[in-house]
Amino acid sequence: MKLIKSLWDFAYTNIVELSLLASVLMLGGAYGFEYIGGLYPCDLCWPQRYAHMAVIIFASFALYLRKSNPVKWLRFKMMTLFSYMVSAGYSGYHAGVEQKWWEGPDSCTVTSDAGAMSATDFFNQLQGAPIVRCDEIPWEMFGVSMAGYNFLISLALTVMLLLSVRQDFRR
Repeated sequence: MKLIKSLWDFAYTNIVELSLLASVLMLGGAYGFEYIGGLYPCDLCWPQRYAHMAVIIFASFALYLRKSNPVKWLRFKMMTLFSYMVSAGYSGYHAGVEQKWWEGPDSCTVTSDAGAMSATDFFNQLQGAPIVRCDEIPWEMFGVSMAGYNFLISLALTVMLLLSVRQDFRR
């Protein structure tokens, strides 16, 4: 039990560093799955990636300003928190679409307006872009998809950042 408490204390004390590292690893993993594994992102994957890019930027600025400007440090820490909230929201929504708990956006399904384009144009469009559906799980481990893992990690870091920011405001 002491080990778990010491790990929690370490993570809680270094939450901004942990957030930065987690987003770098998750974004790196996403790009690795895309460029090495051939798993192209769907329309719901992109906002999750953008949220992690924002975390990397905001957490980096927070760490840079930690010692020199406590007010700006807290602002960037809060922006990191908000970015993780966005990541948790999008990834939770995406995981629900994958599990068929709710319907995803129309951009995640293959649709065509036959009257708007010729058969040749439609064929050329299909040849140019991979079709990736949001409601299909391209990869999973232990029954949890990439969006599911993103949700779980983002939610945990959101809670930890929220507790840390709350503690900062009490000081």
